[in-house]
Amino acid sequence: MKSKTRHDAARCDVALLVDIETGRRDARNRFVPDRGSVEAQVLRALASQHRRVSVVPFDAVASQTLDELRALRPRTVFNLTEWIDGERSRDHEITRLLDGLGLCYTGSGAAGLTLARDKVRAKKIVAALGVAAPRGYNVRAAAPSRYPPYPLFIKPRDGDGSDAIGAAALVRNAAQLRERLRITRGLNLGPPLCEEYVEGRDLFVALLGNKPDVLHPLELVVGQAGRGAPRFATGRLKHDEAYKRRWKVSYRKAQLPAAVLREINDASRRIFHALKLRDYARIDYRLTPDNRLVFIEANPNPDLGRHTFGRERCFVDVAYPELIRRIVAAARRRYSGR
Repeated sequence: MKSKTRHDAARCDVALLVDIETGRRDARNRFVPDRGSVEAQVLRALASQHRRVSVVPFDAVASQTLDELRALRPRTVFNLTEWIDGERSRDHEITRLLDGLGLCYTGSGAAGLTLARDKVRAKKIVAALGVAAPRGYNVRAAAPSRYPPYPLFIKPRDGDGSDAIGAAALVRNAAQLRERLRITRGLNLGPPLCEEYVEGRDLFVALLGNKPDVLHPLELVVGQAGRGAPRFATGRLKHDEAYKRRWKVSYRKAQLPAAVLREINDASRRIFHALKLRDYARIDYRLTPDNRLVFIEANPNPDLGRHTFGRERCFVDVAYPELIRRIVAAARRRYSGR
């Protein structure tokens, strides 16, 4: 009995599974995430809560990663991977390998990752729930003249984190549409999506746990008006600090009527389950001037950077160490309930 106890005590508590591009091996062959990265922030939080935490990079030669996980026998894998060889559309393959090992891991499985990434299918599922979503158009089947009134919004089908979304993603005529389609096709992020543009407020709703808990919506605020002011969340708006300062970009807890908050809570839970999401997620909406809620997309592995929406603001009103603890706890409860 004592031998078994010692054997179990030697197990890794949490293996942090990361993309191999996010760090390097040190002199002792330990994988060290890049300083200041999301991976480093999550590792620090995990290490403060668990005795044995190991970082495992996912190698395109998957057998090496699987051998390392088998040797560690982690109680939980905290899955922060986003791609294989830079291809985001293959993230579900990693979860299938984890399922094959019988491991408890955080976040959505292959079904949730696949559904959420397929933006066309996800919108059809959400629309069937009775939640409004932008109309989409097959750009290979219809000429620009057959689309609805401009402006239209163009983005890559397999994009993530505002990939390839800039001000020019909003097109106002057929010539702009053709040019944007040409550029988007050249990005190798899947076929272009063409959708009606929905004017309104950008809302970001985080979900935590598997009931799930729906946190208060955050709203994107562009505090400086003027020509060229951003009208939606572009990659530049998210990552260019000088640009954010210029336009006084910030995020705040959205002030919304009680009826809209109830609608967001109800819709978010139903979307979470319909898209087979797990443990944590973020759903993006637009709220039109007449308070119509419109689903934009669901992110099954949203950015867990400590300051994603401002200083010490990742999931609103949840302290960062507590957020990481709750994600691990949700995965363990889910796995133990099988």
